[in-house]
Amino acid sequence: MMPPGQSLSYDAAPCFSTPLRFFLTAPLFGVAAGALLFGMPELLDSRWTPGALALTHLIAVGFMLSVMLGALFQVLPVVAGAVIPLSGTVSALVHGGLSIGAALLALGLGGGFQVMLLPAMVLLGAALTLFLIAATVGLRRAPIAQATPRDLRLALGGFAVAVSLGIALALVVTGRVTLPLLTALKLHIGWALLGGAGMLLAATSWVVVPMFQITPNYPAHMTRFWATGTGAVLVAWSAAVLTGHDATEFALLLAIAAACILFAVTTVRLQRQSRRTVPDVTMRAFQLGMGSFMAGLACVLLAQQSDGALWPVLAGILILHGGFVSVIVGMLYKIIPFLAWLHLTQDLGKAPNMKKLQPDAPVKRHLSLHGAAIVVLLAATVVGHPLGIRFAGLVLIAEFVLLAANTVKVLRAYRAVRAAA
Repeated sequence: MMPPGQSLSYDAAPCFSTPLRFFLTAPLFGVAAGALLFGMPELLDSRWTPGALALTHLIAVGFMLSVMLGALFQVLPVVAGAVIPLSGTVSALVHGGLSIGAALLALGLGGGFQVMLLPAMVLLGAALTLFLIAATVGLRRAPIAQATPRDLRLALGGFAVAVSLGIALALVVTGRVTLPLLTALKLHIGWALLGGAGMLLAATSWVVVPMFQITPNYPAHMTRFWATGTGAVLVAWSAAVLTGHDATEFALLLAIAAACILFAVTTVRLQRQSRRTVPDVTMRAFQLGMGSFMAGLACVLLAQQSDGALWPVLAGILILHGGFVSVIVGMLYKIIPFLAWLHLTQDLGKAPNMKKLQPDAPVKRHLSLHGAAIVVLLAATVVGHPLGIRFAGLVLIAEFVLLAANTVKVLRAYRAVRAAA
């Protein structure tokens, strides 16, 4: 099913290489995150250790943001009717700046090379600014009233705020400006995860879940009000953080948690009404992600009532790796073979079934390994033994290597069909 009034413009899709370059390199940052965890098992002692900050940004920027931006080059023209000017050139520049910037950021945070933080933020800031300008130009002609284009605008605004706060934090750490560090960190996390990534997840889910998972549409009142209402609460929470009103801040955090739980529960409820007789692996990945989001939110709330270092680390694992990575991986296993099929159909007039391009068996193996990685990460964090944490790092490496291998297999199948035509 498709949301009322929503149509897809497949003819406006960019060339395959435009989003694919992001999808191919993103798993490398996951491999780097696993290697870092293996080499620095003490980094999970606290969310504020240099290694933990580097690990977080390898996943959040190197993997998550790479995939999200790559997907947006496809989603904006096809779903939102926003044609990005010079999309091939823009995507190459954004991809280069993002990839190099993310690597330098991890080295600056985790390797003790603070001198790399400023060039990292310059590259990341330039890449995101270029993308935001190009996307804004495209969105000027997109329908404002439809839920997905409107909420994509909100997500882009959230990313802009998060990047600005990240640049400010880099200036603080390198001693160039003076700001309340913990306040800026809290705002950066909130706007990056909810204002940017969370809004983008919602905006794409309004279309992707009904289309790929054959479910009923999200309720009209939810697609109309969820993103704008949650965004308003995020702004109010930010004001409470800035003014130091702790009670108000916690109350608004509860409201944000309630909104996120509503989204997760609604998504799972719709998936249970799917017309698929057997849930596919993508649906299972979404369900794992929604469950992890809710468990992670519980850890966030517990962390507000405790001075211990454990709850924030568990929250980070559940929200980032259990929540966002699960959903992103689930979407990738639909998006990449679909794009290969679409471009073969457009260029050659015919294409093999998507199951030929991306068989289920390797996808199931990867998602099983991904689920195991979440469990091992959580257990290793709770137990705290270096051997367990090193093992978790190895599992993380294996997970992202398998994701990269599965992506390359689709590309090889795509090229084989073109060569045989």
